[in-house]
Amino acid sequence: MDLIVNFFKDILKYLNGYTNDYGWALILLGVVTKLIIFPLYVKQIKIMHELQVKMKSIQPYLLSLQKKYKEDPKLLFEKQMQLYKTLGFNPLQGCFTSMLLSFIQIPILFAVFFAVKDEISILQNTSFLWIKSLAKPDLLLFVLYIFSMYVSFKITPSTYNTPEEKSTSETIQLIMLGLFAIIFYGFPSAFILYWFSFNIIGIIASWLVYKLIKVEEIDKEKLKEFEREEDIKLQQG
Repeated sequence: MDLIVNFFKDILKYLNGYTNDYGWALILLGVVTKLIIFPLYVKQIKIMHELQVKMKSIQPYLLSLQKKYKEDPKLLFEKQMQLYKTLGFNPLQGCFTSMLLSFIQIPILFAVFFAVKDEISILQNTSFLWIKSLAKPDLLLFVLYIFSMYVSFKITPSTYNTPEEKSTSETIQLIMLGLFAIIFYGFPSAFILYWFSFNIIGIIASWLVYKLIKVEEIDKEKLKEFEREEDIKLQQG
């Protein structure tokens, strides 16, 4: 871990030497670390965006299956898997990329935090924009950071089969946002500034992907064929 911390500390010092301003150095550090994981991040957005569009297209069929097989959860699961297989996609395909992103991002965030902590004596008397000391908390910056987390949650593609699932997911997001607010309240402005810039780059990247990437549509003929087969089976049963 010390090796990673020293690596980011060296980058921060280099960027500060280039900008002659720790505030801009921290913002650039947020951009640099986002660029490190950028290809994987974009891939995750593309996968989740495609799943979101496809799941929305087949939601009426999923609800129909839930009504038909509500007394048999095991059969319902099998039918849902058959539907996904017929249409040629897996609703869990984004899980691996998501876990890999977390596996990479979390050590980076910890490393940057300790890198900032090691520079706290220098940052004590360093100001940036309205922030009087990058070593101390700043309420306005913290509010902006929490808002950026909220926007990040909202623009993240999600797949819901029912309104109940959507409501549950939104509740979990609010709980997570509350936990972030409690845990990181009182952290040095330097770290919050870094993470805020990290989030902003992610939000911009997400918006660009949604605008530029064309998602492959569901094969509606296969969908209708699956529905006809299910109706025939029910009539025969």
